[in-house]
Amino acid sequence: MEFICAEEKQWKEIKTIYMEAFPKRERKPYFALRHSVKTKKAVVMAATEGEQVLGFIVLIPYKDMVMADYLAVSSKVRSRGTGSYIMQNVCRQYKDKKIVLLIERLDDKAENKEQRIARRKFYFKNGFTSSNIYITGRSGNMEVLNFGGTVSVQEYMGLQQYALGKTMFRLAKIRPVI
Repeated sequence: MEFICAEEKQWKEIKTIYMEAFPKRERKPYFALRHSVKTKKAVVMAATEGEQVLGFIVLIPYKDMVMADYLAVSSKVRSRGTGSYIMQNVCRQYKDKKIVLLIERLDDKAENKEQRIARRKFYFKNGFTSSNIYITGRSGNMEVLNFGGTVSVQEYMGLQQYALGKTMFRLAKIRPVI
């Protein structure tokens, strides 16, 4: 397996994985994702085997932080260590920065309760911890996890505003839950 900066020829596979892995309410429009990469605001790294894209991660570096915006593994190869392989490479590559990501908040009444528990367990297994920051917005109720240092609410909100841009940030209605 290789961990590389995504190439143009891989975008079709990345889009397929992106669309299958994330519910519509959690996805940015695909053109916005591509635009973020073209303007160098975001980097997309891919785990590949030969010509096949096994998974990818969207990273947004900002100040002393990096937001892991989307991590997805093809349904064809899930539960074979690809996600951990990607996260280990990201943590090594950005060892001098705090890595931050969002997961759906645990909720006993959620339809995907087991998936939420498994996702949180996955990130904790890979060295992430809770920041004890919870946010809400159009994407739902989320928990902020971090690796390599803890972020404050102010740092996280600044990172989100940078990642989304002022207009999209306002439209996303992201706010901390206190």
